[in-house]
Amino acid sequence: MADAVGRHARRLSPAFLPAAVAIGAATLALSAWWLAADALRGKPGLAAEIGVVRSELWLADGWSELPASPEAAEAAFTRALRLSPMDAGAWFGLASATGRFDWLNPTASRALKMSYYTGFNRSDLIGPRLILLAQVDTTRDVELVDLLRRQIRLILTRAPELKGAIGQAYRVADDANRRIIQQEFRDANQSIPQ
Repeated sequence: MADAVGRHARRLSPAFLPAAVAIGAATLALSAWWLAADALRGKPGLAAEIGVVRSELWLADGWSELPASPEAAEAAFTRALRLSPMDAGAWFGLASATGRFDWLNPTASRALKMSYYTGFNRSDLIGPRLILLAQVDTTRDVELVDLLRRQIRLILTRAPELKGAIGQAYRVADDANRRIIQQEFRDANQSIPQ
């Protein structure tokens, strides 16, 4: 066996060893870079800067920035979406950041719609997204009305454990959205949870 390995080693190109060492060093460096970003998750902004190509780090940075600086959060969510455009959580984050003060802002309503289109059944987003949608002026956008109706029907028929989110959404909803929620509950012969 050792004799066979020795014969193959003599046939290798002289460039093999330096190439193998370079590939190993590059792999080690990339692994260290990846792990360094993971180690800094407690500091989302720094972790995102180090792990620049990792959308989940930009998403975490956006959520950490949202309470203090919606503009910084919007930039972080936008960066996450450039890296991962099918991430419903990033679209929801962008809708939260851009729609905090102005739901007439087309970016906010488009982002909210994209959050639904890319992850309608994502259970971690159903409740918070419904609460956000209930606060939106849906009278000018039939697409948002349809999304509100479908989300409520989904909860009533397939996710009754999330009925509490409908109660929260009802409490923060404007009059038009309250009527929509009431109608969906009447159609389902159920009462709105408090």
